[in-house]
Amino acid sequence: MTAERPSTRWAAVGLIALFLAPGVASGAKDETLQREVERRLSKKDAVAARVDVTVVRDEVTLDGTVATLWEKEWAIDRAKDTNGVAGVVSNLVISSPETDAELAGAVGNAIVRYPYYTVFDYVSVTVIDGVVTLNGVVTPRPDKPADLYERVSKVRGVQAIVNELDVLSPGIGDERLRAALARQMFGHPLFDRYISLSPGFSIIVQNGYVTLKGVVFDQGDKILAESIARRTFGVIRVHNELVTREELLKGTPSADGVGAGD
Repeated sequence: MTAERPSTRWAAVGLIALFLAPGVASGAKDETLQREVERRLSKKDAVAARVDVTVVRDEVTLDGTVATLWEKEWAIDRAKDTNGVAGVVSNLVISSPETDAELAGAVGNAIVRYPYYTVFDYVSVTVIDGVVTLNGVVTPRPDKPADLYERVSKVRGVQAIVNELDVLSPGIGDERLRAALARQMFGHPLFDRYISLSPGFSIIVQNGYVTLKGVVFDQGDKILAESIARRTFGVIRVHNELVTREELLKGTPSADGVGAGD
C-alpha cells in the first residue's frame, strides 16, 4: 500500500501537466498570431493606429474606428490572409459624415475625377444612411465598376457600397459610333462649352441605340443634341433624357446622374 503512493502521486501530476500543456501552447500561438496580424496592419500606419487586434483560438477580432470603407476592408483582408488565421470577426466602425447629402456630393466628386470617366459613361448616386448605391452604365475598358467601387470606398464616411453598374457593349461597331458621335457633337460650335464641363451630359451607346442623359444649359441645346445624334450614321434610335438647368433646379427626377467627366 505504502509503496504505491509515490507512483499514484506522480501519475496525478503527469495528468495535470497533460491537461495544462495544450492551453499554454494555444495561448502562446495566439500571441504569436496577434503580433503577426499587427505587423501586417502596420503597413498602413493610419489603419494600424486605430485598430485593436485580439486572437483567441486562431480567430482574430478587430476593434476600432476607421475613416473609410477601404480601410475597413483592407484591414479585414490583411487579417484573413495571415497564415494560421482560422477566421476574422470585424467590429470595426466607420466614422460617419453629418448628412447623406454631403456624402453624395463627395462621392459624385470622386467619380467625375476618375481619369477614365468619359462622356460615354453615366453613373447615378443614391445615399441612404451612409450606404451608397451606384447605378448606370460604363464603357468596358478598363474595369470601371471595380475602379469606381475602390474610389468610392476611399471617400470618408461611406458605410457600404451597392454596385449595380452595367458594362456596355465592347463591340467595334459601338466603339466607332461613339467616336463618330463625339466628333459630330463636340465639333459643333454650340457644344464647345461642354468639353470641359464636369459634370456635363452623357452619350450612351448600346448596339446602335443612343441615349442622351444628363444636364444641358437650355432647351435649345437639348433639341440640338438629339438632332445631331439622329443625323449620325449608324444610329438606330435616339432616346433623349436630357434635362435643362432650369428643369434640374425644379427637381426633375431624371436629373440624378453624376454626368460625364472630362
